[in-house]
Amino acid sequence: MSKMNTEYTSDHYFAALKLIEQLYKDGEIPANMFRNILNEYADVVDLAKFTVINEREEESTCSRTQWNT
Repeated sequence: MSKMNTEYTSDHYFAALKLIEQLYKDGEIPANMFRNILNEYADVVDLAKFTVINEREEESTCSRTQWNT
């Protein structure tokens, strides 16, 4: 089942997902929520254009940040 509404193009969905990606990067939504949203629209947009860091990578980045300060 396609999530696409006929009045919107894939470019509209791509732009909306990029805005959601920025919320993720700003720490406003967790990685698993962002990943789930992307998976819902995998048939509409190319997911290779989006970046999701694994939780393990996030934890190791935080650990390195704490050690450096």
